[in-house]
Amino acid sequence: MSGGVEGASGPTEGPHNKACPTAGGRRKPLRGGAAGRGSAVRPLAVVGRVLEGFDESGRPIWHDGMLVEGGVVRYLGPHPEARAGPGARLLEVEGAVLPGFTDAHAHLMSLGLSLRTLDLRGVGSVEELKRRVAEAARELGPGAWILGRGWDQEEFREGRWPTRWDLDEAAPSNPVLLLRVCGHAAVANTLALATAGITDSTPDPPGGLIERAGGRVTGVLKESAVQLVLSAAQRGSGEELVRAGAEALLASGVTCVHAMSVGGEELRALAALAEGGGLRIRVRAYLDAGVPDPRPLSVGNLMVVGLKAFADGSFGARTAALREPYSDEPGNSGLLLMDRGAIASALEGARRRGLQLAVHAIGDRALEEVVEAARLAGAGGLRVEHASLAPPDLAEGLAELGLPVSAQPRFVLSDWWIVSRLGGRARWAYPFRSLLSRGVTLAFSSDAPVEPCNPWEGVYAAVTRGAAEGLPAARLWAGEALTTEEAVRCYTETAHRITGERLGRLSVGYPADFVVVDRDPLALPPAELRGVRVLATFVGGAEVYRAGGLEGP
Repeated sequence: MSGGVEGASGPTEGPHNKACPTAGGRRKPLRGGAAGRGSAVRPLAVVGRVLEGFDESGRPIWHDGMLVEGGVVRYLGPHPEARAGPGARLLEVEGAVLPGFTDAHAHLMSLGLSLRTLDLRGVGSVEELKRRVAEAARELGPGAWILGRGWDQEEFREGRWPTRWDLDEAAPSNPVLLLRVCGHAAVANTLALATAGITDSTPDPPGGLIERAGGRVTGVLKESAVQLVLSAAQRGSGEELVRAGAEALLASGVTCVHAMSVGGEELRALAALAEGGGLRIRVRAYLDAGVPDPRPLSVGNLMVVGLKAFADGSFGARTAALREPYSDEPGNSGLLLMDRGAIASALEGARRRGLQLAVHAIGDRALEEVVEAARLAGAGGLRVEHASLAPPDLAEGLAELGLPVSAQPRFVLSDWWIVSRLGGRARWAYPFRSLLSRGVTLAFSSDAPVEPCNPWEGVYAAVTRGAAEGLPAARLWAGEALTTEEAVRCYTETAHRITGERLGRLSVGYPADFVVVDRDPLALPPAELRGVRVLATFVGGAEVYRAGGLEGP
């Protein structure tokens, strides 16, 4: 394959592949001149199998080619090269062309930050965690911040949370902050706590918890308390982190992302990149409550469309708000951060500003408050993030009120402990089939960097539901598995019903946002779905990522 315009191809090696790997698999040739930035003005004839989208019955609509002109799909059918005219680019595909994926809930700057931090997924003990931190301290030298993410105390042999004293032993001369995999909890060492001004007498911040034992801070931080230390950490510039997160998503075939909890620094970075033409992925931003004077904005590939609010925390940190106590911690029902009145008030405030409101609700108590808030204030402009525990009465409420849901199918595999945490209620955790069958608008996402941003990981999880991994909940969830077609649809066209945009399909007249993959995923057995490999990604007809090592003239 010939090279493209400088900067058109994304990296094929590097840290982003660790956090958001583009899945491996059989290599299929991709032939044709690379597009690159600015080349969308030249017609592009795509020869090969093209998935336009799905019909009203959910059946895939395939074509033998596609013509792109002016960044828009102009023709679908055979021999697009004959219609393209002289000077057109030709792209011959032996795998398949799919509509670009949309990640309907991710944290762009946090994803970029995670690419620069210790990846602690799979760490099996506190001692191993300490060894990883000590190695980083030796590599970075005294005084440098050590940031990490991905640990899960449920996997630790010691059966306990890490503490600041563990981290002090590993890195006494470095400030250390390690976020739990969910991002709703973290552990910091004494030097990091001191840098953030946290002492034994520091009060808990609103909506957060600074854990103490015998009156002494343990270093464990939950919910908003995490930000006290994270905001003091040295992390690199906002533009660097946003760009890194965007490139990782593009390499995974994601052409649009709903960026959640966008703070002031991230918003300024996004706007600067968008104005300069450096934001190559479409971003729909939902602002953090701390951003002053929030209002709609549209510049380049950036649109500010909403606000983000939190009704509770996470299952992993036992801060998700439940109707009944946790099965493995009687007496604890989680943290309800907003009740229905507060949610209704926030929704009305967002509407006055011309914005949507996205409310994080994982536990059934929190989800109930969101549903009842919609009954009070109306559901228009309200979307639900996660809806992880949705028993039948709440699923019916979501459907009745027309509340769309952004869910994260990869949680099915990560929350392998869900039965011990919720008991029989786990039957209604991540009930994708139940939601779809009731007519709920269900969009899929990664919540990156909580989960890998590779959409095929999510498709695999939605279709297999942990059966191959032998998860305890798999038998409870047997009826909730989706087909590959349903999962792909939730990752492509569904999200744009929430924002009201003509994206997520390759119908004539739609923007030419598409991904080239090495095989037809709809023809694969479920076990092979996570092996689908992204070969190239296009936004508005312009190539923004191409994998290395591909054949071509």
